[in-house]
Amino acid sequence: MGNTDFGHLIEAAGASTSGLVGLKSLSDPIVVSMFEYWKSKRNGRRMPRPEDMNPSEFAPYMPNIMTLQVHWEPFDLTYRLLGEEVITVHGFSLKGKSVREANSKRSGFGDMLFELYRQVALQQRPYGVGGTLEFMGRGHMSFEGVYMPLSHDGERTDRLITCTAYHADGGTSGRAAKLMGELS
Repeated sequence: MGNTDFGHLIEAAGASTSGLVGLKSLSDPIVVSMFEYWKSKRNGRRMPRPEDMNPSEFAPYMPNIMTLQVHWEPFDLTYRLLGEEVITVHGFSLKGKSVREANSKRSGFGDMLFELYRQVALQQRPYGVGGTLEFMGRGHMSFEGVYMPLSHDGERTDRLITCTAYHADGGTSGRAAKLMGELS
């Protein structure tokens, strides 16, 4: 799935300055650390199991984390956990709601996220995202994130875990720099 395949949904959501980014291009310390953690938990599998992800091991990143439940018949995605930073930046919480319900807050936004998350689930691989966007809770900001699949049986994606960092200045946030200092 390239930006060209996804372009109409990005445009409809008013997110034309956002898109997919290569995983090797990720640079935010929080996002990179969470992606490395996810990779370390794969243990030779395509994707880690949800129970392999121990929140105490990535507690400093919890404000930037979301988890989603993947439902297969019929296909749907439901928000399970939303970190405080995610809720603050977006200006609302959809915990327990379908991803498409984000359309009620921003036209086309839920459809765009639904398709991106669907691809993560179907392709069973992480995707990097980034760019700039007008967020309801904080205004115009840059962001970078990684969306990663989880599977109980290694065959079908059961959950997604995401980590997104938001920056008002387009650079590494003070929060990210502070966290990285604490973890070194």
